[in-house]
This record gives sequence, C-alpha cells and structure tokens, in this order.
Amino acid sequence: MIRIAAAAAVVCLLGAAPAWAQVAQLPPAGVGRAAYAPFEHLVGKSWRGTGVPGGDAVDVQRWDWAVGGHAVRVVHSVNDGAYAGETLIFRAGDGYVFHYFTSGGFHTTGTMTSTGPGAFEVEETVHGLEGFPPLRSTIVMGDDGVNRSRSFQQENGAWVEKGGFDYREAPDAVPVMPALAASSTPG
Repeated sequence: MIRIAAAAAVVCLLGAAPAWAQVAQLPPAGVGRAAYAPFEHLVGKSWRGTGVPGGDAVDVQRWDWAVGGHAVRVVHSVNDGAYAGETLIFRAGDGYVFHYFTSGGFHTTGTMTSTGPGAFEVEETVHGLEGFPPLRSTIVMGDDGVNRSRSFQQENGAWVEKGGFDYREAPDAVPVMPALAASSTPG
C-alpha cells in the first residue's frame, strides 16, 4: 500500500494524472456503429467460403459487433477447426485497423480501407513467423451476393496472388475452434 501511495505522490508532484484518471471524452454522436457502415452487409451474419483455386479449403466466418458497436469482431475457422482465428476491427481516421489472433501461434496487424460499397483493400503484417513477407488482400461483395477475398504476397518486389475464398451467406454455419492441446505442466 505504501508503494501505491508513493507512486500517487510522485504522479501528483509531476503534475500528471494517473492513467485511470485520464478518461477520454465520449465520442460524438454518429460514432460507433455508424462509423462501421462499410461492414453492415457482413455484420450479424455467418459466411461459408470455398478456397480458390481448387476449393480444397472451407472457411467459416461469423461477423458480429464488438465493444458495444464500437468495433467489429470476426471469428473464423478453416476445415472444421483445423485452424482458426479472431479479428477485432477498429475505426482509425479515414480507415480501420485490425488485430488478428490465430490458433497457429502467430498474429497479424494491419489496415483496411473501404474502396467502395462492399469493397476493401487490406495491408497486413505477420508477427511471430520470422521472415514472412507483407500481405495484401482485396475483399469485394459482388452483385451476386458472393463476397470474394483474394490474397497477395510480395515476391521479388511484385505482388503475387496466392488465392482466396468466395464466401456465401450461410445462416447455419458456425466457426469451430480447434481443441486446446493438453498442458504438459502438472497440476
């Protein structure tokens, strides 16, 4: 308790408020869900995607509101939980930032920019996989209701398409999280 009091005294002497006292002002009206209008066609729905080319992989996504409508959360799984992840998307300036956490032991961060109705460009950096090059993606909702994502990886200074998924709305689809491996620690 003495350490907390001493830290508070130092903060007061320096004229700075502690982090818990630095509450940001409430966002203005219209921020929140209105700031996520480009995602309206996806949020609250489940989607089943078939891998292209070839169609060997199936990705199930569920898009929902997060943080009371001040963010978007996407949970997904590939091939009934062989691999899965969760993404949180937040408004930042004129675009969006995201953090993607995976069951594969790595995570990514990036930006999303709305390029038109139902369309986005994505820039992504992979963390935890040494030497993995930057990624780019496009996401476009077609007039046929198919949401098409395509991924590109940088190779020798050029962006090379690496495939993607064609997603169709699937109300019954549920992402399956992989089983957590048993702990080797007794106890």
